[in-house]
Amino acid sequence: MKFDELQLILTKHVKWLASEKGGEQANLSEGNFRWANLRGANLQEADLRWADLRDADLRNADLRNADLRNADLRRANLSEADLSGVMGLAVSCDYLSKLERINEGYIVYKRIGNTSFKIKNSWVIEPGSVLEETVNPTRTQLCGCGVNFGTLEWCKKTYTESDLWKCLLRFEDLADTIVPYNTDGKARCARLTLIEKVIL
Repeated sequence: MKFDELQLILTKHVKWLASEKGGEQANLSEGNFRWANLRGANLQEADLRWADLRDADLRNADLRNADLRNADLRRANLSEADLSGVMGLAVSCDYLSKLERINEGYIVYKRIGNTSFKIKNSWVIEPGSVLEETVNPTRTQLCGCGVNFGTLEWCKKTYTESDLWKCLLRFEDLADTIVPYNTDGKARCARLTLIEKVIL
């Protein structure tokens, strides 16, 4: 979509929100807004389902009650955006509810070795070892620094030549756990405990 077309849609949308003549609700569903500058845009109640918002600048955007179901927000900048009432963003507790829960926390899985990422020198890969790393807190970042892990289903189809470890995400470590908005089964944390190597 060209810049002029987008500006016209946004202008009509603001009129629609104000119940002015010539106003029209913004339907941006399935649109390609990758790298778009939407900084400060009024997208309140806009339809952004399936929109490609990768790398978009949405700083200070008004997204109240917008429909973001299945929108791709990877690397989008949502700093200071108003997300009140937004539909479609993944909720971390929904992700956690799909994991096995035990007395100490949640069971998750991690691929180690023979991946795109080098094992940290400080990590000892053995049962009972605790892996630690500063975690990237940005939920629009699908992959970032931290101790990345996934569901068993995700690990079964990713880095299949790597070692698979069953791990414990302790309840107290949830404070530093980030579940990306567009997760495909992967998340990250600041601390994870190795339990045992899994043979599939």
